[in-house]
Amino acid sequence: MPAKLSYYYEMGRKMHPLGAAPKVWNYLKYRAFPKEVTPSVRAYAPQIASVIITKRCNLACDYCSAANMMNARGPIWRDSEATVEKIERIFSNPLFSNCLLVDLLGGEPLLVDELEAIVAYLAKRGHMVNFATNGLLLAGRIDGLKRAGISRINVSLYDTNRAVLDRALPGINRIFPVHTSLVLLRRELESKQEEILERARAVHRAGCRSLRFYIYRPMGAEPNPEEIIDEELPAYVEFRKRVEAALPGFCLWPAAIRKGGDKRCPQLWQRISCDVSGTMGICCGTDRMLKGPHSNLFDGQPDDVWNHPTLVKMREQLRAPGSEPPDICKTCNLLGDPGW
Repeated sequence: MPAKLSYYYEMGRKMHPLGAAPKVWNYLKYRAFPKEVTPSVRAYAPQIASVIITKRCNLACDYCSAANMMNARGPIWRDSEATVEKIERIFSNPLFSNCLLVDLLGGEPLLVDELEAIVAYLAKRGHMVNFATNGLLLAGRIDGLKRAGISRINVSLYDTNRAVLDRALPGINRIFPVHTSLVLLRRELESKQEEILERARAVHRAGCRSLRFYIYRPMGAEPNPEEIIDEELPAYVEFRKRVEAALPGFCLWPAAIRKGGDKRCPQLWQRISCDVSGTMGICCGTDRMLKGPHSNLFDGQPDDVWNHPTLVKMREQLRAPGSEPPDICKTCNLLGDPGW
């Protein structure tokens, strides 16, 4: 089965059929209706809900947005931590209620006390539920997350969590097999291919379902555009061939940066994001949040929030054939990706 179909099958087979029906219908409408610059929930709602359920983390990676979020909010973190009550309020809104997939983001989601209860609530509503974690606390909670109905777990690979994961992943995978991911940086791809390949072999031996290589985006506390990888980089082309030869079908490859490619990214129609206070995100290519009127889920009508001036302007640039893409999109590998 092709990797993308396998991904959808794995997620979809765990959905509650009755709760999932309106989500599937919403997806079909999304596929059928044109992508207007100012969409309306009367036609269709977004397909993917990304909710930042904590702004705390027990690691500090320089390409992660968690450091930016904590710097912005300071030491008072409880208001930005998810509870079932806060999640219920978000998913009562038409922008979120029929999203097919829910991504629970951080920070580190395993620091949230009510994570299992949040997963159970969303699963019973018929959503597919996914979260990414550094895995440091996963072994102690994997049983509860499986019982709660989690659809998919992705464990992010770093040098700082390697020792823990080498010990824990085989046992975790016997209970609930997880996926893994690794961010590719240009300097490491050009100098440490053998080390990265060995890491891929290790998670394969541990029983993980897959390894997804993410293309670095200049975000986080110290963005560095020099680490961007484009599809023509010789080291990237060589590395991909080596990995496919060593581990055929195990690794997933999102699109690399394309030079002069089409503007096909659907994220501004397909995905909606917010933190638990209702502050809306822009898209998955940036850690910036919306500002001004209609930038909070709880302070405006759904269509007004979905059509915040920043989002409308970006959609106009993506739709206009002769215009440059938005600045955010120029360093994002999803610019040429058609999405779901």
